[in-house]
Amino acid sequence: MDAGEKIKHVLERAGEEGVLQSEISSLTGLSKSTVSETLSGLEDAKEIVRKKVSGKSYRVWLVKYSPEPVRGVARIGILRASEYPRVVKASKKQNSYMRVYESSIEITKDLVHGVIDIAASPFITQAFFGILMKNITIVRKVALNGGGLVFSNSEAEYWGCSEFSTMERNLRKYFDLRGIKGRIRYFRSPENMIRSLAELRAIAIWEPYFTILEGRKELFSEQVGDYLCCTLAVNNSFAECNPDLLENFLKDFDRARVRKSDGEAVAELIGFPAEIVARSFENYDFYPEQEFKREELEELRFGRLEGVIRLD
Repeated sequence: MDAGEKIKHVLERAGEEGVLQSEISSLTGLSKSTVSETLSGLEDAKEIVRKKVSGKSYRVWLVKYSPEPVRGVARIGILRASEYPRVVKASKKQNSYMRVYESSIEITKDLVHGVIDIAASPFITQAFFGILMKNITIVRKVALNGGGLVFSNSEAEYWGCSEFSTMERNLRKYFDLRGIKGRIRYFRSPENMIRSLAELRAIAIWEPYFTILEGRKELFSEQVGDYLCCTLAVNNSFAECNPDLLENFLKDFDRARVRKSDGEAVAELIGFPAEIVARSFENYDFYPEQEFKREELEELRFGRLEGVIRLD
């Protein structure tokens, strides 16, 4: 393992905390001069970033873990879902760093905190964080539809769902339409939810999990109509730092057309068979009208304050 690989290995283990440059020599067994020279090369290649923290002291991160935007670099997050062939195509054209998340809350939180620069996550989650933190901007719709209900043979009162997500929103709509007074059990990962299916009435799950699962299934689009799932949002600091890079990324996203063969690139990222991912594409509309409709915006009315604040 050469000097650069040794240093990157240490920085990978450190993740978002980074490492003081003064500590790298002892952690790698390299001389201080070798560390300094190697870091300069890695910095020029945009593989690492250094930031002065006090006096002559610097903290070092891999670019993908940088605590702030890096000029000329885009870090893009997606959920473990098959909704993102256009995002993946645009990312590859811009040589972006890609990161896959299990949770809509975690990916959007990382966008707000600047851990990633662009995120594809549920519209409702991005809107809530955007209103609360005021440092992200929703720039594109990603796709419509792409999820549904998978039923067990149980008559249990609980239904499984990911929290604060499009699936939860659709499940509550389904309850209203059917007059069901169901109770929701939340899961942090789809795998845990699937393992618990026998204990639940049904689970609200997205693609490609929906395609893989067997048994009685109902697409949400057939029950509640077309719905906006994920949107693309950008951290405002990244947009200020890299306006041209953002513009080029969005142009590539707009031009991208989805083919079954694109299932391979998405499958490689999210860890599913390419055939399953390609088949799941059929349950999406990848080319939604980008202008927001009144009913889509009305979904963001979180209720009147009188209904959530107790005034004694």
